[in-house]
Amino acid sequence: MNVNVDRSSVAMGDDAYPHAETIDLPESSTIAEAVAYLRQRRFLATIASGRATWLLEVNGSPVAVIAQQWAEPKFVTDPSDTLGSFGTEVSLMFRYRAQIDPDDLYDTLEEGEASHSA
Repeated sequence: MNVNVDRSSVAMGDDAYPHAETIDLPESSTIAEAVAYLRQRRFLATIASGRATWLLEVNGSPVAVIAQQWAEPKFVTDPSDTLGSFGTEVSLMFRYRAQIDPDDLYDTLEEGEASHSA
């Protein structure tokens, strides 16, 4: 399945090349596997300070926080959800949140998810 991926720029020099691309992943791939694949390919820019926070949205909905200083992302949805479960067109957008505290962002998202399910 074709998956559209994009990310925010981290600085003016980061805009030299577009970040949007289409990757081909099995429909049965989990969202966690897709994120791991993109991290392995170094799709997300690294910051010299070692502290960068990214918000991952799938089709416009927040699903995870990824921090340069964390070994693994933290998901606010089930990381075993398959790409196919998001529909026939899947878009992954990584929004750069500068050096904000990733734990605070994650906690805010989790609180929002809890209030939506209540």
